[in-house]
Amino acid sequence: MHIPSYDELTPPIPDISARETFAGVAGLWPASPAERARAAEAGGGPVAPAYACLRSTRSVQTAVAIARDFSPRIERHGAASVVLDVSGLGRLVGDGHAIAAELERAAGAAGGIRIAVAPSQTAARLLAIARFGPSVVTTNVAAAVADLPIAALRQLLEESCQHPSAPLSTRQHPSAPFIEVFARWGLKRLGEMAALPPADLSERMGQEGLALQRLARGADSAPLVPDPGVPRFLQSMELEWPIDALEPLSFVLARLLDPLSLALERADRGAAAIRLDLRLVDRTTHARLLQLPAAMRDARVLRTLLLLDLESHPPPAGIDIVTIEVDPAPARIVQYSLLERALPSHESLATLTARLGALVGERRRGSPVLADSECPDGFELEAFNPNRSAGARRSRGPFDSAAFRPRSGQVVLRRFRPPIAVRVIVERGRPVHVAIDRRGMPGGRVEQAAGPWRTSGAWWTHGDGRWDRDEWDVALCDESLCRLFRDRITERWFMDGILD
Repeated sequence: MHIPSYDELTPPIPDISARETFAGVAGLWPASPAERARAAEAGGGPVAPAYACLRSTRSVQTAVAIARDFSPRIERHGAASVVLDVSGLGRLVGDGHAIAAELERAAGAAGGIRIAVAPSQTAARLLAIARFGPSVVTTNVAAAVADLPIAALRQLLEESCQHPSAPLSTRQHPSAPFIEVFARWGLKRLGEMAALPPADLSERMGQEGLALQRLARGADSAPLVPDPGVPRFLQSMELEWPIDALEPLSFVLARLLDPLSLALERADRGAAAIRLDLRLVDRTTHARLLQLPAAMRDARVLRTLLLLDLESHPPPAGIDIVTIEVDPAPARIVQYSLLERALPSHESLATLTARLGALVGERRRGSPVLADSECPDGFELEAFNPNRSAGARRSRGPFDSAAFRPRSGQVVLRRFRPPIAVRVIVERGRPVHVAIDRRGMPGGRVEQAAGPWRTSGAWWTHGDGRWDRDEWDVALCDESLCRLFRDRITERWFMDGILD
């Protein structure tokens, strides 16, 4: 008689690999916000909302407090918007409309808050910027943002420069100038930008154009970075009587900056940027923002910089309330080199550049850099930074004089800056004689002439940046070779340089 064993009565258990185990668990786990955003970008149909944006027209701190009641993962953008991750509220609250209703109920007492819920944080921010209703909910990103104006994307880029790590920074976004190019092309809606061929757009604008197109489609360029809750360095004072002069205002600034400087010193922080908000008697706010070259906390230097800025940009009315907010940054550690000449302190440089800005204007100070343009002598002015300039000099390596020597048979143009005005006699459209008032300069009868070569640009602007010129290379009777050009805008002739 055979008695079956336990192994014979029990069915065998199949072997399960670790990959199959993870695949089964992943099927039960809800999709992450990044996966939701990628699915929304790919156009795979409606996707459950994962982000909400609270945009306040009064105080961003109220929006931050409301957002923290719903999710610990929040990120502040600029001085008006807060984005929070609501992907985990589906089981507790409900769908996107239920989440928006709860947010609207919580913000009802505060007022002045617009709410947008979408699968991507970019779409939520764009909808909160452009839609003026109390709340908007979407599950289709492409269809929701297609009708929004391009101005909403411009405002989103401006707020992107005001990250929580630098909440007072309002430097221009690198992709912001391309928004004007889209406007000159006649595009008015984000859907029109999203419909452009990516290959052609990359040829004309490069990666910046493709990045703007992804934003126009509502796709996220970066994951949500939770706000670490950095304490704000803020001081405010309401005046008993309005003041309209800088001298009494300097005493008020001193009383506000002294405790701020002490608080920064205790936290081992410095001021990377400082914002001054002046509430005027006509109920308007005169806001000024100073970008500092390095983190500093000297109250006297900060007061001097604010007074010099107000001297160039005075408030139009009397001042009732003065508010100062400092953007904190880690204190700098100065390590001088024994082989390089010591530079002036950042406080001295900041004061000097502020005085120059008050004297000649903000647009006439800085470091010249070559502009991305075909315009002759085209350059731009950027903020003076001695550290960046020194690093650029070191990166070029040792100076090689042989690289600047012309090779045998090579023609070199020695340009005049600025070009010299000359009188030119033209026959049959070609220059035949050049007259110049300066001694020692070439002139006389034109023996040979080659040209014209016409160059123009920036015709879409109405300022001084546009140019339109016809260039000629001429050989004069004194055996000198010169380059002339006729400015087609002013109908004047100039000598651009001498050919050696």
